[in-house]
Amino acid sequence: MALNPSCPKCGSGRVQLTVETRRHGCFWLVLFGVYYVLYIIFRWIIGLLVLLFYDWWAAIIHACMGRGHVWKCKYWFSGKRRTYYCHDCGYNFRG
Repeated sequence: MALNPSCPKCGSGRVQLTVETRRHGCFWLVLFGVYYVLYIIFRWIIGLLVLLFYDWWAAIIHACMGRGHVWKCKYWFSGKRRTYYCHDCGYNFRG
């Protein structure tokens, strides 16, 4: 997604970014806490592999070509969802 995204439905530039995080309660933690820790470890391993085998090489290639690089591994490390809301047509889309 670009720095100033536009709505894919109407093409308007009047969009707002929101960041959503998921929260769980104590009962969920008691039931699924061990599996959640394993899931987080697995996610970080995938993120590190993406960083080592794709992002560094793509960043070097893009730097040689004089272009900017968007790091893909940050989506694996972050537990946040980025959602854009269009003010003109009301369409919601992920970025």
